[in-house]
This record gives sequence, C-alpha cells and structure tokens, in this order.
Amino acid sequence: MEDNSMYDIAGIGIGPFNLGLAALCAPIQSLKTIFLEAQPEFNWHAGMLLPGSTLQVSYLADLVTLADPCSAFMYLNFLRKQGRLLQFGIHENNVITRREYNRYCRWVCDQLSNLQFNWHVTDVGYGEDGPYYRITGVHPFTGASRSIRARHVVIGIGTQPSIPGFAASLLGDQVLHSSQYLKYRAAVSHSKRIVVVGSGQSAAEIFYDLLQNGAVPGQHLSWMTRSPRFYAMEHTKLSFEMATPAYIDHFYQLSQTRKPVTIQQQDTLYKGVNYQLINAIYDRLYELMTEGMPVPVTLMTNVSLKEMRPSKTKGWVLQFHHEEQEQCFELEAEHIILATGYKTIAPPFLKSIKHLIRYDAQGHFNITRKYAIDEKDTLFVQNAEMHTHGFTAPELGLGPYRNAVIINTILGTTYYPVDEQTVFQQFGVPLQ
Repeated sequence: MEDNSMYDIAGIGIGPFNLGLAALCAPIQSLKTIFLEAQPEFNWHAGMLLPGSTLQVSYLADLVTLADPCSAFMYLNFLRKQGRLLQFGIHENNVITRREYNRYCRWVCDQLSNLQFNWHVTDVGYGEDGPYYRITGVHPFTGASRSIRARHVVIGIGTQPSIPGFAASLLGDQVLHSSQYLKYRAAVSHSKRIVVVGSGQSAAEIFYDLLQNGAVPGQHLSWMTRSPRFYAMEHTKLSFEMATPAYIDHFYQLSQTRKPVTIQQQDTLYKGVNYQLINAIYDRLYELMTEGMPVPVTLMTNVSLKEMRPSKTKGWVLQFHHEEQEQCFELEAEHIILATGYKTIAPPFLKSIKHLIRYDAQGHFNITRKYAIDEKDTLFVQNAEMHTHGFTAPELGLGPYRNAVIINTILGTTYYPVDEQTVFQQFGVPLQ
C-alpha cells in the first residue's frame, strides 16, 4: 500500500521521545506528520512495569510540559481528564510510578491521529525525483507492504538490551535480560537460587521485588555488580543543572578524546539507584531479620561476570572476577537476570542512505548540535547522541527540549521558545 501524500516529518519509532514530538507537532497546522511503530501498541519498558517502581524525574518531565506548559497533552491535563487532579495535589508526590507514566503515554496516543502502529520500517531511501525520503515497510503480522514520503525523518527507535557476548546464545526462560523480567517473574520468584547482575535502577528494582516474597524456603538471592559500590543517583540541585541545554552546549564543545572520559566519570548522574530504593532494600532486609525470616542473600560489588555454563545439576555456573582482590570464584544459579543496560545500534533500514549520513572516525553518527545526522538538517535522531551531547541523551526531562530544537530547525523559526539562561554555575572557562 502506497501513501502518495508528502509528509513534512516522518517519525520512525513511537517511544516517549517521538511520542512527545508527535504531541508537540499536533497543534502546528503547517506541519503534516506521521509516526510509525512496529509494535501493535505503545508500551514503555513493559517488562519492567513493576508495582510501585517510579520514574527518577519529576512529573513535570512529561512529554510536553517543559516545551509547552499550555499543551493539551501535559500530564496534569491527563489527571484532569481522569478526575484525579485534586487527589494528585493531596498526594503531594513529585514523582509518579512507571505504570502511571505508561498509562499517561497511552492516553496521549489515544488523542493523536498522526500515529500508525503495526508499521515495521525496512528501508529509508532518498527520492530520485525530489528532495524527500521514501520510507518503506511491512505489516509485522500480515506482511503487507507499505510506503510513504517525507521531507524530514526523525529516528526514535530506542536502544537495545546490552548482553555480554558469552551470554547471548543462552537467553531463555532461565537466563534473561531485565527487560523481560515481568514475563518470567512468577517462575523466577519461586526459584531456589537467583542471581541479579548489574548496578543500576533496574537491578535494584528486581532485587527489591524478589525480596517482597519474604523468606521463600531454600531461596538464595544474589545481587552482583562490577561497580565499586551500590551507589545512589545524585539528587542535588547543582547536579540537576547539568541536565540542561547549558551543559549540553558545554559538553558538545569538548574534544572527541575527552568526551568518553567525562561520561565515564558521570555514572552517579544517570546510572545510579534512587536513594529511597537503596534504603528500602536495606530496611526490608532488616525487617525480615527482626521478624525471624532472614533471606539468605549475597550482595557484592567489584565483581565482573566473566563466564556462564550449564551446571551438572539444574541451572548454571557463573564465574566472577573480584576486581580488587584479583581472584575468580563461582556461583550457581537457577535463574539469572542480566540488568546489564542498553546500547544504541545503527538501524539497518538506513543502509540505502548511508552516503548521506555524517559519521565520525569511530563509525558512530556525527550528530550536529541540533540532533541531525546529515548535512542539510533533514535526518534527526532521538536518544542516540550520548557520545556527542552527553549523559542527558536518555533523560526524559530533556525530551521536550530536544523536540523543540528539532521542530524549530525544521520550521526555520522559533515556534517553541528554548530557555537559554537556566543555570547559576559555569561549566567552561570564562569568556574573554
């Protein structure tokens, strides 16, 4: 099926960032937009929508508010439509649960007419008879082909689970990435020996969720991380100033050799665990101990997972290396949850236009300050720019800002004002 319409913007992928872009584009009558998603419906990290798990940012970091606080798609309007706005005020909580955020995003999807699900993009080509992109794809279930044209493309396909190479072929119902946890949660919770690998929020949420079972007879829980400690995310106002356009400007100007070094020093800004959750884990362990129901646990830092192999009995043998003591040791497990994060991959559907894309010496996208990967500002990316723009790339609160920049760039005018002076501190040397 070919759509002969010419769209001003075609978004590939409908996650929070492109959904926010769709919402911010909706009131702009001069823009004709379409957003394509391979999945049949919106679900944000469905495998980690655990009861009680929360965002690590304020509810103000919704899809649109920080770009357009009068938008009909803001979270507070969602609450008004649900009849819960007054109760939310009484609740007095600055953060909302992941499940609530997912409900909000699905509500926004219901309000928009520029979204198309079940649309798997297979190729993006450049028009031979004009300056436009031709996007082709198929219906994931029927295989029916489809095609559209667009002057600008915004890629927001998200990131993919990062799996250690030695574990990739072992994935299944016993060895799983954290993104699949809810799917196997029932079986995992009754397992006798469970090992959670990773140091971030997902690892902590899964470990805490398993602790809620109390003392399951014979169960042993292990939480292993190569990080030097179980560290909390920084929640100070001067640290929050680094999640701003001002810091992005500073980071973007750093040398290509300095940028990766700086990112490695910023784990506590984006990789840590909510400090309330760390305390809740300790308090739960203490509560079980005082109630006479201690859960056998192993909590270890400074350990790297090096190898996995089937055990002679049921389950697996994991080999770890203690980084400080420089010694190896082994653990057995029936279930292993790899909370090993996510990685950005180059979409295979860009192969046909590779010659139009800017790449750096390492073969990564060479992304402009305005989030474009081509010379003419017609091809943009969302959450693929950590190596160029810094740790804020996956930050939900910066999504509206990035979308405002993309929209303003495409329109050639400032439709959405972008705050300039947003920090008290200075990140670089004083201007002479």
